Amino acid sequence: MISKWVGSFVATLLLTVLVCGTAMASAGGEGGGHDWKDFFLRLFNFAVMLAILVKLLKKPATHFFVSRRENIQRLLKELEEKKQEAAARAEEYKSKLAVLDKETERILEEYIQEGEAERRKIIEAAERQAEYIRQQAQFAIQQEIKSAKESLKEEIAELSVSAAEDILKKNIRAEDQKRLVEDFMTKAVEAK
Repeated sequence: MISKWVGSFVATLLLTVLVCGTAMASAGGEGGGHDWKDFFLRLFNFAVMLAILVKLLKKPATHFFVSRRENIQRLLKELEEKKQEAAARAEEYKSKLAVLDKETERILEEYIQEGEAERRKIIEAAERQAEYIRQQAQFAIQQEIKSAKESLKEEIAELSVSAAEDILKKNIRAEDQKRLVEDFMTKAVEAK
């Protein structure tokens, strides 16, 4: 659009220069005074050229400026629409971000609750395990005490038998020994 206008302007300017140059060259070498006839011819040429320029350039220039104004108005309208769309999108993103923040808080709260529940489960399991270990230790201690008591009883019995043997060996006489052997034999025969 601009190139058409510039092209028309340049063509008109060249035409004006040619016409003016031709008019000046035709004036000849007459010197001296002022030639009013020549002045008015030149003025008439100028007016004709100006009228031709106005006639030729009026429509393209008007069209150029009208279309330029329309393009600018259209561009401003598009920019305003884009601005409104961007504002709407920004509001949408703000609301999504607020929802996302709430969702993040909810998920974080869930993880905290799950962590607390898991911590309680671990503590309960550890307490149960500790109680089981304590009971097993108590049982093992009781078994050791029972075993130790039995071992002590056996040792006491052996020591008692040994002490009794020593006492008997010191205090038993030959006739007591004979009588004990006979009693043992009689009981052994009867037991069969």
